Amino acid sequence: METASRIFGVITAAVLFSGCAAERQAPIPTASMSEKSGEDLAVLKRGYVVYKAQCSRCHEPILPADISSEEWHVVTPGMAWNAGISEADEAAVLKYILAAR
Repeated sequence: METASRIFGVITAAVLFSGCAAERQAPIPTASMSEKSGEDLAVLKRGYVVYKAQCSRCHEPILPADISSEEWHVVTPGMAWNAGISEADEAAVLKYILAAR
């Protein structure tokens, strides 16, 4: 239960923080991002598309750099389940988020 409370707190803070900085945008996947992360650019692009389409359906998307990689590994599965996206799309979103950090 403590983990769930912490994640809820992180999401709440990130959503509030992101609302104050309307100019900040999630980075678009690039070849450089793909090279640095070791992830396929097509997978990163798919993750970006799903991130942009799904994360904003219920709340302001949290920017990849706003929370730690460890927290994304916990947040992403729960949000993917809530959004009803496939395991492949969930994996692509997580790969995109980690590469964009």
